[in-house]
Amino acid sequence: MDALEHLRATWGVLGEDDPLWAILSDPRKRGGHWDLAEFFAAGEAEIAALDADCRALNLPERRKYALDFGCGVGRLSRALAQRYERVTGVDISSSMVAHARRLNADRPQLEFVENAQSDLRFVDDACVDLVYSVITLQHMPAVLQRKYIAEFLRVLTPGGLAVFQVACGHTREVVGLIHRFVPNAWLNPLRRWRYGSRAAFEMHVLTEEAVRAIIASSGRRIVRVADDICAGAGFVGRRFFVA
Repeated sequence: MDALEHLRATWGVLGEDDPLWAILSDPRKRGGHWDLAEFFAAGEAEIAALDADCRALNLPERRKYALDFGCGVGRLSRALAQRYERVTGVDISSSMVAHARRLNADRPQLEFVENAQSDLRFVDDACVDLVYSVITLQHMPAVLQRKYIAEFLRVLTPGGLAVFQVACGHTREVVGLIHRFVPNAWLNPLRRWRYGSRAAFEMHVLTEEAVRAIIASSGRRIVRVADDICAGAGFVGRRFFVA
């Protein structure tokens, strides 16, 4: 099974079994214990924080169209739909997209697209005002991360802003060394056992130098880079803001 099909199969199962926990993996919420209102409130708080960053950067210049990449069940897409005229949530998992459509049927400006390609060919060049992606790229092999980041920058409109988070490296503590030297194929059985799940989401690193090279080759410019803890213990994370 190639990388894309493996990713699709994994998140299809996670979306069937415990979709909210697969997106926000609070150990207290495993087994369907997320309260839906609390779950969506967490998304609203995150997008409110993003709004503060956008105001500080005076970007994006327009708020017509936003793209939420790795949308899951629409936790962030729903909050973005209160701020942008049109929002598209994109996910590789058919089960996640089905949940998203059901849970957000009351938001007419919000659509969800199941995308099983290693690109965003359904989106035209230079038409998206905001691209946002967190807790998503880190679960993909580096070759896919590179392709999707290049696509974020392709679809970004002049005056637009792309914000995305990656795991750029490993810490020197024990958990970081384990993730660095032990392959995902060896860790996945342990992950499935630990979480009582039929599938295990993997962790993958893409170096900051590689991300910067992709951005430079696109002709876009980095307006901010921030430390980011979304990848969790053992990982060094960065959040890129690209205009």
